[in-house]
Amino acid sequence: MKSLKIHGPLDLRIENHPVDDLEPNQVEINVAIGGICGTDLHYYKHGGFGQIKLREPMILGHEVSGFISKIGSNVKKLSIGQLVSVSPSRPCNKCIFCLNGYQIQCINMKFYGSAMPFPHIQGAFREILIAEDYQCVPADGLSSEEAAMAEPLAVCLHAIKQAGNIFGQKILITGSGPIGTLCVAASRRAGAEEIIVTDISKNALTFAKSVGADRVINVLEEHDELKKL
Repeated sequence: MKSLKIHGPLDLRIENHPVDDLEPNQVEINVAIGGICGTDLHYYKHGGFGQIKLREPMILGHEVSGFISKIGSNVKKLSIGQLVSVSPSRPCNKCIFCLNGYQIQCINMKFYGSAMPFPHIQGAFREILIAEDYQCVPADGLSSEEAAMAEPLAVCLHAIKQAGNIFGQKILITGSGPIGTLCVAASRRAGAEEIIVTDISKNALTFAKSVGADRVINVLEEHDELKKL
């Protein structure tokens, strides 16, 4: 099976990687689409980010969708041929946070394409991915491209939840990369009255405008405009 593996800064290779054995509660997925996250770019350009550095070759990628090709004997709610969005997070379900229902805070989280632990957690940019059944969300009616956007969209939905009720409110989104742009769409869906987006890139602001931003401000050229908000 071919995979996309990072060996160091600017050292990205397509290499064979063994397919894991299929366990009873797992599914085999033919990966269709993978989105490139900012962390993937940091691994490629710099060999890591902050204190997290590559210490061994690692398959990149954690924003993927694909079609189920095999199912384990205990899997009941998924079927062969089904398109699914894949959550990159696999909590341990043993630490104090998991046992108290806070798996999102798991201290032993296995997250696809992460060099934080050693050995590193291999990522999802591969032809065939073995995943737990609970990681797979049916994406019926979506394209594989849309399904691959589920993980970054979840980040935006969480941000809106943390902000509270934004219905009828004026909101400011700073930065219009992929996450910021998705935040515009999600905020409009949540009923925001006015959405203002700032960035230093004209191209990024064009995307923000195209998905529903009411006003965009290039803070390199219009920084005084912030005072008028």
